[in-house]
Amino acid sequence: MRTLITNLKGQCLFNASMKTQAEGVIILSGKHRRRTELDKFIKGGEIKIETENPVEICKEISEVINAAKKHGEIFVAYGGDDLGSLLNFVANKEGINAIFSCHNEKVIRIPLLKLDVSKTRQKILEVLANEDLSAAEIGKSVNISRAMVYKHLAGLMDRGLVKKSRLFEKYSITQAGRIVII
Repeated sequence: MRTLITNLKGQCLFNASMKTQAEGVIILSGKHRRRTELDKFIKGGEIKIETENPVEICKEISEVINAAKKHGEIFVAYGGDDLGSLLNFVANKEGINAIFSCHNEKVIRIPLLKLDVSKTRQKILEVLANEDLSAAEIGKSVNISRAMVYKHLAGLMDRGLVKKSRLFEKYSITQAGRIVII
């Protein structure tokens, strides 16, 4: 089954469902979405995302995508509302079949991007999600040398996933880092 997961509405939603030839459509909506006439013709459902916390939103989107993956191909089409950028990010992270965006009511296929976070960097993020740690403490937790810890931390800080405290030699995960480890 081909499933379209989207936050689009109106003509863009119709165009995206035709382009993907989706058999089912899951509409993700925030608190303030109004129903349209087209909604009654959509086979699928609507999932309201009540929270405004970006990490929680990403977790909910991830759960929806992974549940739908069990039934076949997954396509994501997003627009520029409050959920659009997070939907795009999670779709790339979860490895779906294709991503589309709507511009001037035209549906455009967007290339899939790779997050490219190594297993070691992923472990560092997971350790920092629990508590702020020094480089030595990170090395012990992840079982790598301090030199390698600094190398990985530099890469994570360049991407904005980890930050260093000014007063202490402690590192902490950023909100962007928390989204990566969902």
